[in-house]
Amino acid sequence: MSKTLYAFIMIVIALFGIGVFLYGLYAIWQPLAYVVGGLIMIGIAIAMNELYDHIPIDKGGDD
Repeated sequence: MSKTLYAFIMIVIALFGIGVFLYGLYAIWQPLAYVVGGLIMIGIAIAMNELYDHIPIDKGGDD
């Protein structure tokens, strides 16, 4: 199995797990589900920002 397919399958399983978790919270108490869902989305956004490969821009100057 290629790494890309494996990574895609892991992402799908993780998203499904998060969805089931949030649906369970929603069924128990809706406001808690929205709070936890928002925190998960913030965490994903922070993780994606940290994993992004920043390419330094050479602005010139003395060497």
